Amino acid sequence: MCSCDKEHGERFLPHQLKMGSWEGSRERVPVTLGFQENICPVCRGLKAVAAPKAPMHGATTKIARYYWREIFFETTRRFYDAHPNLDPLDHNSSEFCFPEERREIEKQVISEIKKQHEDSPKYEYSERTQQEVIETTNTEVILVNAEHINTGKRKVGIRSGEDILTVEEFAAAYFNEQGFSVLEVESVPFHVLFGVFMYLVIEDPDDSKGKIVQFGSRNDFDTNTCQEGMVTTILPDDFGGSLYYERRKEFIDRHISELHDLDWLFDFWLGYSYNLRQYLWAHREKDVCRAKQVIAVLGLENIRKVLNYMVRNYWKNYCGWPDLLVYDDESFFFVEVKSSNDKLSEDQKNWLMGNMQYMGFRSKIFKVGKLNA
Repeated sequence: MCSCDKEHGERFLPHQLKMGSWEGSRERVPVTLGFQENICPVCRGLKAVAAPKAPMHGATTKIARYYWREIFFETTRRFYDAHPNLDPLDHNSSEFCFPEERREIEKQVISEIKKQHEDSPKYEYSERTQQEVIETTNTEVILVNAEHINTGKRKVGIRSGEDILTVEEFAAAYFNEQGFSVLEVESVPFHVLFGVFMYLVIEDPDDSKGKIVQFGSRNDFDTNTCQEGMVTTILPDDFGGSLYYERRKEFIDRHISELHDLDWLFDFWLGYSYNLRQYLWAHREKDVCRAKQVIAVLGLENIRKVLNYMVRNYWKNYCGWPDLLVYDDESFFFVEVKSSNDKLSEDQKNWLMGNMQYMGFRSKIFKVGKLNA
């Protein structure tokens, strides 16, 4: 650990100073040397290495995503400096027990870091723009103008005759009129496919890095009950990262290549994969049904491409799948639907780039523009 983190670590995170984990893995290892000089790139006079968080509610801006560590550290320090009587290690009176005050401090910290970034950036934003991704992947953009309606909800409404539709429903109707069938998919049905067809690999008892893990039942979470309690499965320490695929590439590739009769396998393995699918939040019946429909549309070779893409770096590639799967008897393509002001998220950009590199599926963006008043 670099000595520049010593003050913060010893004051606020002493419980984390004796154990660490290998990069790209959750495998825990003891920290024996403690804090040392000139460990991090900045202390060695080099450019800071960016590790942006994925976009999520409350943290979608690049400042919040790239400077998350600096924001968290500085917000915590300022809060406890203002409250010297509070013990930062007492969870019953932690900074998070004062959400409004902490939020105000965090806003001020973000404002200052934003100004610092404008004057002297610590990190370089390396993400591609939406237009760059569209052009690089040769993704077709379909623009259809329609009246947008404020529904008072998160999603905008689109007027279609006497009806008010979601943008996804409006896009589905557009393709239905052209003679296509449409499935609303997004990401979760593909999590189901991954859980069912890959559970034998992930839960392999011969994998030396496999560990028994427990977590709360997702069904209990959905129903706000405690009927199932804790769920147990086997997960490798490095599951979900690129190192896992590299370590087990030969076994994974052979397993995927030997898949056959997907409908039969899906039904046979569905129950056996239940615990892993719960871990992946791929447990709901509606998503299981949708996954079976995806199998019927894509077929064996394309499902193999999906599994290969996802297992290469699961936590990076499991999100960002398009809204719609559009098909007829001869072909299929994926469609990402956007209202007038929506832009591609980083996960969606990643999917378009990954699709181009590993799967090669046809994909389109359906943009619902605003009608001129």
